Amino acid sequence: MRFLPTSLPGVVVVETPRLEDERGSFERSYCRDSFAAAGLPDLGVQCNISGNRSRLTLRGMHFQAAPEPDAKLVRCLSGRLFDVAVDIRPDSPTHRQWTAVELAAGDGRALFVPAGFAHGFLTLADDTTVFYMMGASYRAELSRGFRWDDPEVAIAWPDTPIVVSARDRALPPLAAIAVVDLAR
Repeated sequence: MRFLPTSLPGVVVVETPRLEDERGSFERSYCRDSFAAAGLPDLGVQCNISGNRSRLTLRGMHFQAAPEPDAKLVRCLSGRLFDVAVDIRPDSPTHRQWTAVELAAGDGRALFVPAGFAHGFLTLADDTTVFYMMGASYRAELSRGFRWDDPEVAIAWPDTPIVVSARDRALPPLAAIAVVDLAR
């Protein structure tokens, strides 16, 4: 596994080599020991799959509030997506800054999003399936988010979303979220 830094400290692109032979291919999607050696947390708490029927489906910007902020490792199983992490730590020098990578099925890449960051994505192909591991169990009462089009964050999405849930359309701007909810 290779761990490549992004423009935001703590957000890391994880590359995994793919081995191929006459049977097909094999690649490791996660290794606790490799993550520990890279200084990243154990993500063996919960795994989720997000199925998205249509191109330009947007999910985000989501995070889990303190006291259990969640880290994520995001990988594309089918299709293609634009994956975004935003630093929401109030005292961080990169507060409200974002970084993004394109993930595609079979590219051997994943994005590690640490606790203290919001996460969201826009699908770039129909039938995009996203697999993500989480470092904390989902707790509905701690689930938070802010608007994907918040002008103060100014994410440069590659296209205009077409499918956005009512929940995500109703999210407030980041500035309206109570500081006590943001990860420290």
